[in-house]
Amino acid sequence: MSVITLEQVEVLAATLEAEQAGKRERLLRLIRAEARIVAVREPEQFKARALEYGDEDGHYDNSYPPDMRYANKNGPKLIRVAQPEWDAVATEGGFYHEWKAVSSTKGLYVDTKGHLWGCTYSGTGSFGQFAAHPGNCGVALSLEWDTLDVDDVSDADLLMCEETLRALAFPMVAEKAEVPV
Repeated sequence: MSVITLEQVEVLAATLEAEQAGKRERLLRLIRAEARIVAVREPEQFKARALEYGDEDGHYDNSYPPDMRYANKNGPKLIRVAQPEWDAVATEGGFYHEWKAVSSTKGLYVDTKGHLWGCTYSGTGSFGQFAAHPGNCGVALSLEWDTLDVDDVSDADLLMCEETLRALAFPMVAEKAEVPV
């Protein structure tokens, strides 16, 4: 029977942590380099992001809930990797009710330098009765953009970001290429 000492376990843990940190750093370097390549080759891929989300302007048919649209596209220029998610949380009871937006995930975006960004939704709306079918109205949400701490981004999300950028930077070989990290 073989005995494993505490010191051996600690050395193994330190080795595994160092390998994982090295892989993450290489992945972040790839993300930064590929973002810069896309910024030079295809700058139109980086879209100015909206700062508002809400009811469509000029909605006059009160039989249907208004269409929703993004507006005030003066936010940072980013490529979307993963869409942020938000929920409408009721602020009063009843089937038809007022609600507030609560972000459940910030999504994942990347800028021209390879910095990672997220988005938080905040604001209010209501779920109301319309002749055709019930729906949201009076929606006025603000989108707040901020850079993400890379330590808070999962390995899977970093890998998804790198794959997205690789497909844009190297479209002819992206599907066949496997980048070792």
